Amino acid sequence: MKANNLFITLLIIIIGVFYSCTNKTNNKEIKLYNGIDSQILNVVDSIPFSKDMPFITVWFTICNDSNRVIRFFNGVLIPAPDPPTSPPKRKIISENNIFKGYKIYDSIYVVFLESNPNGSFEEFVKKDSLCFDEKPFVDFNVYEYNGKQRSELKAIELKYLINEKDSLVKFEGKCMFDIE
Repeated sequence: MKANNLFITLLIIIIGVFYSCTNKTNNKEIKLYNGIDSQILNVVDSIPFSKDMPFITVWFTICNDSNRVIRFFNGVLIPAPDPPTSPPKRKIISENNIFKGYKIYDSIYVVFLESNPNGSFEEFVKKDSLCFDEKPFVDFNVYEYNGKQRSELKAIELKYLINEKDSLVKFEGKCMFDIE
């Protein structure tokens, strides 16, 4: 009887040790869904968009020289044309130096931009998973938009600071890019 109890106790300990060793997780592992961090997709899910302009822009940049920030817009940002030259040339989105690509998520085109590179982009998005062509921008007549709102949706901009643990924290303060 004592031998059976000792055997059962030893078996439970071995199973417990085996289970704890094989069930460890790495907290630094990036949670990516389809090449995009789940934190970004959670914000994208919370932003209303128009079916005739199904774009959300995610812009990685810096706020006030050192704080890393991600700005979210319910629409696509068309690059401003260069100063007047002869002849005037319209800039396309994929030729913009801050354009990093886009990804289709559900029925939304998530467009990624990055200015003042600081490594944040690579922490949240796998660049290999992105598309770089102009097809969705042409298909939805983005270039014919002429700054007029096609839907009843109001323009939305959300800002999130990236803290030292690479978590997104909603930010309501002002940044240098907010100054007009």
